[in-house]
Amino acid sequence: MKKKIFLLLPLFLMVLIAPACSPKPRSSVLLRDLSAPPKVVLETFAKEGKGDYFLLNDEGYSFRLIYLCENRVLNFIDEPPKNPIMVSIQPILDTPVENRLEADERRRIWACMERKVREENSRVEELRGRIAEERIKIEKELHATWVERDRILAEMEKKRKLEAQRQRRMEEEMRKAEEERLRKLEEEQRRKSEEERKIRAYRAGEREKEELSTLPLPPKVTESGVFLIMKEADVFEQPRETVKILHKAQKSDIFEVINSTRDEHGIEWYQMVLSERVISEKGKRYGWSPEERSFWVKNKLLAWVYPGDLAKTHTVKPIKLNVEEIQFTGKKASTPQRPSLFEVIYEVHTEFTQRIIGWADEKSGIRRPNKNREEMRNLLQSLSKTPWSLQIQNDILKGDIRIGFTPEQVTLSWGRPDHINTTRTLVGVHEQWVYGESPFPNSYVYFENGVVKSWEFLRGSGK
Repeated sequence: MKKKIFLLLPLFLMVLIAPACSPKPRSSVLLRDLSAPPKVVLETFAKEGKGDYFLLNDEGYSFRLIYLCENRVLNFIDEPPKNPIMVSIQPILDTPVENRLEADERRRIWACMERKVREENSRVEELRGRIAEERIKIEKELHATWVERDRILAEMEKKRKLEAQRQRRMEEEMRKAEEERLRKLEEEQRRKSEEERKIRAYRAGEREKEELSTLPLPPKVTESGVFLIMKEADVFEQPRETVKILHKAQKSDIFEVINSTRDEHGIEWYQMVLSERVISEKGKRYGWSPEERSFWVKNKLLAWVYPGDLAKTHTVKPIKLNVEEIQFTGKKASTPQRPSLFEVIYEVHTEFTQRIIGWADEKSGIRRPNKNREEMRNLLQSLSKTPWSLQIQNDILKGDIRIGFTPEQVTLSWGRPDHINTTRTLVGVHEQWVYGESPFPNSYVYFENGVVKSWEFLRGSGK
């Protein structure tokens, strides 16, 4: 037993001596500069910038590189063969490293962080301002784009209207050319028929009998002027009151005159174009020329046709058609204004036009060969603004003047003179209005103190 204790005693002594001989742990040191920084530190300085402090032998790290304003700590360790490497990055605040720094250094960290926050806020505000400027710029460009778009649309609409007007004008010219062609064809056929009749009468030894007193004269191509209705008047098929009435003219209706004649009672009759109707045999289609639209009637038996859209049947004027001219399609519809409507088909007339012509007597209106329809409308508008009596207005519309007329009334009736000669005497002012160019005047009107005293027509005058 004693022998065993003697052998273990040296081992026990070695165990006690070993801790006493081991080196003491190194304490951490905070340095501003490092005399001989390792290569990895120099590389970090070149990349990140120079650090503020070195912390040696702290918390198991060989050294720690401290950046105050960046709030960063770079931790390095040594590995064989003495080659430091960076193992982690951590903040300074709220760590033991912050406690090792002085109060001024800690305030410096917070000041740097506040400056970064201000710089970041400044960058944010600058970015917001730039975005606001870009937004305003984009809105202006968008507004300019909208204005340009509206301008282009307006130009397109204007071109469309001009094209539609040109198309209508071309269609009107084509229609008139076709009417002229048909008129000439009818005249040629009438002439041939008349020649054949004369030949047959000559061969039969018969004498031709003229009955101009009972038949109206054929239309004159050179006839012109307008007929102004002065009251409600009936327009007849022939110049006499016993034939069928074609139209009920209203007061102030103006029609183009194409012919005139006198009946057996000596009454002057004027032939006028009332309307035009297009005739065709091209088959039936939906629509109303030139557009493709349905026809709607309130009652098929009455044949009152409302052209156009179903929703607009309460605003459009109906057209009265013969029952045999329409065909029911089987479709029914209703609107709040018209509860029962039926869709029908009607022929689209496109080949030639038939002119509907009527006659009105001289007692129902005024004939003015020297004025067209637009001039007569302008004359009616001018007279409507005056306080003159109905007799004076009728005289002016007929182209007459009376003693006592004023210069304005004479101007509206006969027009402006070609020349005015004025003479001043003790009793007043005398004026001579000359119509017609010298040396061949047509007529004279004499004024004394602003009213008509007399007038005269020269031989050959058309007045």
